[in-house]
Amino acid sequence: MDRKKYRQLRIAVAFFVGMIVSIAVTKDSYLLAVAAVLTGMIFMILVRVKAKIRTDERELTIQEKAARLTYAIFAPTIGIASFLLLLPSKGGIDVFSKGEWLYIESLGMVFAYLTLFLIIIYAISYHFFNRKYGGGGNEK
Repeated sequence: MDRKKYRQLRIAVAFFVGMIVSIAVTKDSYLLAVAAVLTGMIFMILVRVKAKIRTDERELTIQEKAARLTYAIFAPTIGIASFLLLLPSKGGIDVFSKGEWLYIESLGMVFAYLTLFLIIIYAISYHFFNRKYGGGGNEK
C-alpha cells in the first residue's frame, strides 16, 4: 500500500468514525462513541502495521524541523498568554477583582501548567535522545 492509498483510507475511517460518534452523541450513547473511536484506532494501527509505510531521511528531517519550530513558537506564546491572563487578577484592577472574571485567572493557571509541562517533556526527551545518540560528554 502506498502513501496515497493509506491517506485515503485514513480519511475514510475518520469520516466513518466521525459519523458514528455524532450519531452516538445525539442519541446519548457515549459508550458507542468510545467504542467507535477505539475500533477506528485499532483498525488504523493494524492497517499501518500491514502497510509498512516507510519514511525517508528527507521526510524525517522535515518532521524534526517542523517539531522544533512548533515548540519554538508554541512554548513562548502559551507562556506569555498565561502571564497576561494572570496579570489582571494580581494587579488589583477593580474590574477583575470582583470575581466576574475568575475564569481568566483559571485559564491563566491552566496555560501556566501546560507551559511548564511542555518544557519538562522537552527537557526529558532532549536528555533521553542526547544519551541515546551518544551525546552528553561521555566520549573519551
